[in-house]
Amino acid sequence: MLFPKRQDYTPTQTWVLGQTVTFELTREFHIESIYLEVDMVDNVAAQTAQADGLTGIVQRVQVGVSDGAQNRNVVDITGAGLLELELNTVGTLDAATTTLFRANTATGGTITYPIRFVHPQLTDPVGSVLLLPAPRFNSNPVVTVRFATQAQMDSGATPAFAVTTGTVRLIIVRRQVTRSNFPTFNTELSELSTAYPTTGNAQLQELQIPGSYTGILIRDYASLTSRAFIETAGGENKLQLLGTVLRRFRCQDILRENQRSMVNLIGTGVPTILSGAAYLDFLSDKLGQGAGDLGSVLDANILQASGARVQLLQDITGRSNIKRNLVTHRIYGNLKALKF
Repeated sequence: MLFPKRQDYTPTQTWVLGQTVTFELTREFHIESIYLEVDMVDNVAAQTAQADGLTGIVQRVQVGVSDGAQNRNVVDITGAGLLELELNTVGTLDAATTTLFRANTATGGTITYPIRFVHPQLTDPVGSVLLLPAPRFNSNPVVTVRFATQAQMDSGATPAFAVTTGTVRLIIVRRQVTRSNFPTFNTELSELSTAYPTTGNAQLQELQIPGSYTGILIRDYASLTSRAFIETAGGENKLQLLGTVLRRFRCQDILRENQRSMVNLIGTGVPTILSGAAYLDFLSDKLGQGAGDLGSVLDANILQASGARVQLLQDITGRSNIKRNLVTHRIYGNLKALKF
């Protein structure tokens, strides 16, 4: 990295099911990443676990900032979405989190959710322009963590899931930017959920503008309790821009491509059981490959003047409790200087 690392952590807070916990971050240095560490003690397994298992204990994470122009969320995503994004961009998880990935156990443990501002696939100097510029904000960034309720973890008629004791803390990785007027670009990491109650071909999902997309993570739910792709038999997906098809794909094909760029988690099978998740990578989908520029990102800025959006057309088998979540990461601004 270009700049020295400054690492810190917050005091530990306790939590219970259904609670919202907040942390306020100081602004002395730019922020590279945040690790949300959630610990569960004496956990009682769910009678009928929902699809994401224990990783769904963090229902939502938001990071809010005030940059002088507006108050906005730079992060708004589910906990399970963070872990699946990590597998697809970094390629691995820590050992404790891997053990509990989509699990339903009565042992509890620790799950760490990485929140990254510097994209892990980007090498310096490009990577550092995505640092969260906390010293330039008008007030301290606030991290809001919403924990799932018992019913959101357990679909059984008489939910059994329980956490006797839970704690949470943040580990903050900062960088001391030693160059005056070092440029940074605003980013947004968000997750949108859409229900599909009926079957249909070419069902339309429009992506937000403006911005340049580094990736789109498709997270399918076949029911409350299962993760599987929801395409129709022989169905397809098309990502198009002003009527031009950029990518035509089946989610299963993308999943296999993703698996080839993941680090094998020995003895866990996590990469091979990442069912219902497919990552459209606009930087690099090759193991060990870092991107040195942003020439391959999906540029949605050209549509801003017309109001048109990037479109995802999907052949979906719909029914009750079928949904598709889209996790998107966007970089705002003119990226011409970062494209070679």
